[in-house]
Amino acid sequence: VLSSRGLEWAPSAAGMLTRQVSAEIMKIRTTSTWWLFLAGVTVFTAAALWTSGVSHHFVLYPPLSTLTGAQRAQAVAQAAQARTATGLAAIATGMMTSGQFFGVLFAMLIGVLAVTNEFAHQTATATFLAQPRRTTVITAKLIAAGGFGALFWLVSTIIDAVVTPVYLHTQHVSFPLTSWIVARSVLLSLLAFVLWAVFGLGLGTLVRGQLAAVLTGLASYLAGYAVVELIFHLIYGVYRHGWVLGAPVIAPAVASMVMITPGRAFPHAPPQWAGLVVMAGYALAFGAIGVAVTRRRDVT
Repeated sequence: VLSSRGLEWAPSAAGMLTRQVSAEIMKIRTTSTWWLFLAGVTVFTAAALWTSGVSHHFVLYPPLSTLTGAQRAQAVAQAAQARTATGLAAIATGMMTSGQFFGVLFAMLIGVLAVTNEFAHQTATATFLAQPRRTTVITAKLIAAGGFGALFWLVSTIIDAVVTPVYLHTQHVSFPLTSWIVARSVLLSLLAFVLWAVFGLGLGTLVRGQLAAVLTGLASYLAGYAVVELIFHLIYGVYRHGWVLGAPVIAPAVASMVMITPGRAFPHAPPQWAGLVVMAGYALAFGAIGVAVTRRRDVT
């Protein structure tokens, strides 16, 4: 471009996006919120590993002396099933993805706060004055939020990867953690963390009030699962078809659980790819809505 100082090069779109992503990462990094969320991911991953480990232990080694005849036979059958290749894969995968349930919740909240913090602290005007291209700003926020979601996944997975081999050894079972079944679920877990961060950012653009957005996100995640399960079980009572019991996958929390679970996450559950499609659909829709709303909404 030609200016009073002569010929200058205008920054490229990629260059502007890179600088904006750096700015958005700095905004998150300079607050204590992400540290608190990271600590929460660590604590809940440890708690999930403990709970999962105890649960698997009593499946592998049921306390037969405390059970009645029918219960004893069922426990022996479950233990035999758990020691098959399929059962061991489920145990290894469950341990290697421990902590996702609450981990993705923190990823969603970091996405929500990446937007609502701007309005809560009245810095949105300055942000859009510095970078008038609102699509660039929201895209940068999406990348930054997704990056922190990936960071939460990384910390959770490192903890899982340290504990799981030790746990399997103490239970006298062996299953290769490098197998594609386990690796696929771990990678899909990464995708779940990123998609939930994008979902949260889109939610934050729709509900600008910080407290309202956080409460809406928590309700959609924690209460949404129970509500959808209840609704479809009531429908099943009238319309008794197996697909009805698998339909709760339309809830984001159920979809992210289905996408990381090899085989069936619950009776009549759809396969992993169905959970991936649903969760990706939510993230893409909320991300697109976030861009559209931000481009049209007045900021003061």
